Amino acid sequence: MKKIIKDDEILKVITEILLPFILVMGIYVVLNGHLSPGGGFSGGTILGSGLILYSTAFGSEKIRKFFNFNTFIKAISFSLLFYGVAKGYSFMTGAAHIESVIPTGTPGKILSGGLILPLNIAVGIVVACTMYGLYSLFSEGDI
Repeated sequence: MKKIIKDDEILKVITEILLPFILVMGIYVVLNGHLSPGGGFSGGTILGSGLILYSTAFGSEKIRKFFNFNTFIKAISFSLLFYGVAKGYSFMTGAAHIESVIPTGTPGKILSGGLILPLNIAVGIVVACTMYGLYSLFSEGDI
């Protein structure tokens, strides 16, 4: 069954056409999540589904050239570490009534959410990597 999917020219052509749009849409949803519906989780699922589509169309060998196990571990670890430090900082400054040094910006602008935008990016990375990681583990047993 896997051999049939990897040799499917229609799937490869459609993936080449759709993948840039899927990735741009995922990045847009992550970056615009504090201004409109969306955010890290929903944008991360879009990005993860793009990675899964690419792997399904072109095979895991091709995606491992830019997304291998080391990249997976580094992306997840850095994102979770950043999320923990940033949320710890906001909890400490908020609970102790200390003025935060992070500007809130102008409402309605992309940089208006303070820490929300970087936190959405961290969540998006974790969700996208987790989705692709689970797909990879269930389909081949390795990332």
